[in-house]
Amino acid sequence: MIGLITKDFLVMRKTLMSYLTLVVLYIVLAYLDLFDYGFIIAFIQVVLATLPISAFAYDELAKWDRYAMSLPLGRSGVVRARYLFVLALTLLTVAAGLAGTALLYLTHQSDPLEMFVTLMVSTTIGLLIPTILLPLSYKLGPERARPFLYAIVFIPTIAVVLLAKAGVLDMSMPKGMDLLAPTALAGGAVLLPLAGLAALGVSYLISCRIAAGKEY
Repeated sequence: MIGLITKDFLVMRKTLMSYLTLVVLYIVLAYLDLFDYGFIIAFIQVVLATLPISAFAYDELAKWDRYAMSLPLGRSGVVRARYLFVLALTLLTVAAGLAGTALLYLTHQSDPLEMFVTLMVSTTIGLLIPTILLPLSYKLGPERARPFLYAIVFIPTIAVVLLAKAGVLDMSMPKGMDLLAPTALAGGAVLLPLAGLAALGVSYLISCRIAAGKEY
């Protein structure tokens, strides 16, 4: 199991290093007040959420699945390793986000609660993307599943922007939210990624069922 997770990190190490360089650059820009912290967090989560699809593509190119599914670990074990890879990436991004929140709070006295809520929302989005895409990748293959990635990421974003510009969607904080105690608001924000984890668990069961009935 650990070997399969390590394999995914080794396969994606160059991509991860490239993204890490961008993250460091964006953090510096945020420190200089040239970039919005919320955008940086959302960017990190969405980009890293797409890495499992890239790992699928490399596996398909190397005919890895045909070998991996014959391992003593079993098909469900191989699927579990891919989902644990997603969780490991999520933990890394959350840790980076918390470190960035602490840094900006100490240096710029930025609102830590607002940044924490942004981090929790972005983490939830980062969990929902592989929740949808991983079963599709097992069912259709990475290349045929890739268009769904663009649809999941760009269609809601474009829809929200257009509705906000048309005045249909109010992007301001809901009434009464500012009256909530910070602990209550932070506690509610924590529930969002927990819901994302629950959805990821359902996605894992679906992927196991797909992998069990698929011929490699």
